[in-house]
Amino acid sequence: MKKARIPLKNKKRELTLILVSVIVLALFFSGYSMGKEYSSTSIEAKAKIAEPILMVENNPIVEINGKKQREYYGFKVKNYRENGEMTQIDLLYNIEILSKPDKAISFKLYKDKQEISLENNKTADIKLGKEKRQEDCYQLEIIYDKSKNQSSEDILQDVQIKVHSEQMKI
Repeated sequence: MKKARIPLKNKKRELTLILVSVIVLALFFSGYSMGKEYSSTSIEAKAKIAEPILMVENNPIVEINGKKQREYYGFKVKNYRENGEMTQIDLLYNIEILSKPDKAISFKLYKDKQEISLENNKTADIKLGKEKRQEDCYQLEIIYDKSKNQSSEDILQDVQIKVHSEQMKI
């Protein structure tokens, strides 16, 4: 009886050895990896940042004393400097007139003697290109209507003109 059990043990051993070998070979050829990978990428770039140039030239301060009903203030918006250097990118800008609300004072803005509409004392966006020199001439008309002034005191306030600009999206 011992002889009959020995071949069965040998067969189990052989079968186990074959199965383990097949599993090891299958894992080897399946592409399964238990290792870790480390990769590093180094990118160097040498680039200049485009310089936006927006110059505002303005006239001397205008003082309104009530003797005239209308006063004018002129200013220019340019895309170049006095040394000839031009902006390297396209810009969008708008003009905002900052003042305290008063019924007796109103504003009109003109570009090249044509009136520009103001919405909440602000213009729509205006393009300032990079290809050629551009100089936009503006004139702000400040209208003082004494009949709408309900106060017996003088109106003391400053009016500021702000030019907001941003780079155009490509």
